[in-house]
Amino acid sequence: MTEKTVWQKVLAPDELPDGRVKAVTCDRQTVCMTRHNGKYSALDNRCPHQGGPLGEGSIENGLLRCPWHGWDFDPATGKPPGGYDDGVKTYPVDVRDDGVYVGFEQEQPHVRTVSDVMVETMAAWGVRQVFGMVGHSNLGLADALRRQQEAGKLSFYGIRHEGAASFAASAYGKLTGRPAACMSIAGPGATNLLTGLWDANVDRSPVLALTGQVDTQVLGPGAFQEVDPQAAFGKVAQWSQPVLHSSRHAELMNLACKSALLNRGVSHLIFPDEVQVLKAADERAGGPQGRMTPRTIHPPKEALDQALVLLRAAKRPVIIVGHGARFHMEPIIELAETLNAPIITTFKGKGLISDSHPLAGGVLGRSGTPIASWLMNESDTLLVLGASFSNHTGITPKKPTIQVDFEAMMLGKFHAVDAPVWGEIGVTVELMRQALAAGTDAVDQRPDVAERWRLWRAEKSSRAHDDRGKGVSSAAVFAAQHFPIQE
Repeated sequence: MTEKTVWQKVLAPDELPDGRVKAVTCDRQTVCMTRHNGKYSALDNRCPHQGGPLGEGSIENGLLRCPWHGWDFDPATGKPPGGYDDGVKTYPVDVRDDGVYVGFEQEQPHVRTVSDVMVETMAAWGVRQVFGMVGHSNLGLADALRRQQEAGKLSFYGIRHEGAASFAASAYGKLTGRPAACMSIAGPGATNLLTGLWDANVDRSPVLALTGQVDTQVLGPGAFQEVDPQAAFGKVAQWSQPVLHSSRHAELMNLACKSALLNRGVSHLIFPDEVQVLKAADERAGGPQGRMTPRTIHPPKEALDQALVLLRAAKRPVIIVGHGARFHMEPIIELAETLNAPIITTFKGKGLISDSHPLAGGVLGRSGTPIASWLMNESDTLLVLGASFSNHTGITPKKPTIQVDFEAMMLGKFHAVDAPVWGEIGVTVELMRQALAAGTDAVDQRPDVAERWRLWRAEKSSRAHDDRGKGVSSAAVFAAQHFPIQE
């Protein structure tokens, strides 16, 4: 014992019966408490073989037995029979009137690790939410996340299944446009992320996937819970890299965050267990400064002019908005009011404009209403903003079509369109509104929109009152629960 010994109470008087063991955690140190022949002892909880939890073992024939592989140690000294290794570290014990105390060395100041560098970089990129499960192969990474949470830089949410973590991160990215992270252990923990990450991949949601991995020294022969996550993630991750001893760790996280944001998809980092806790006291964290360009891309003039020719000539233009237009609805609605054009949405774009707006035509497609279908069919020009042209939506290829998207590959992906316009939606729509501010020859379609809503509500009302002789109709249940039908 030294002046730097810190005593902590670990057991109440007679809490531990003779011949029994118990794991006790004090701050961030877990010890295995034993009581054998009336004597209390405290040992490191990790078996030196493979880290088995000695506090979950038992005393058999006077020896403390590891529950994983049966290694034996003297419960008082931590020494193995036969002296085949150095045994288990022990701690001083003091039995007092109010309980049993263990003496710990005063904790040394923390030395930054590879995980600290990378999590600090992640936080600098604006990643504020991390969803995940802590386990045997991501403890170093989890500890770094804890330090950043204590510093107020991010929030960690523990979950009960890794799939919930990846779906939560995907949903956060869809709603905000900013990346969240999901974290798992190696092997099955990592593969449990896949369904939620495919959701992010399909919906172009920026997500960071942080997966633990077994030690690099046992990669290959088939260590416990070893899988190849880079292969397992396949096409779901548009960017995937392992974190190695020799990596430029801040740069790896810079690239992961940048790729998630610019490519609007999943970036994946693989953290071998021992690499997570490598000392990196002098490594500097990274950040987005000088790494990101403004994404307010103006469309090429010839493409915009081509679109304007179609809009100026249109009598019954209709605007179709998808999920990709969700952050630009104010200028889109202003353009619609300039053109007297109804706005209809894809299924994933539902709710981007309130049904109470006089130009709102509801949802198009299999999950939509006859209002939107009628408006599209009666139109003479379609302006499609941030939609994928999914067959679920069913945007007709038979109408003159202007398509605006931030990704050039999405333009005319399934069939040729009359005016493919590559540009950021908000910028492009505002340029269109300014160019058309003097007015067009389009007719006011508000009366048509109102009439189609009246017809549809009358149809829903008739369905609600028609039980077909089989009891209460589903339409009546929906009307009573949440959607009162307007007569």
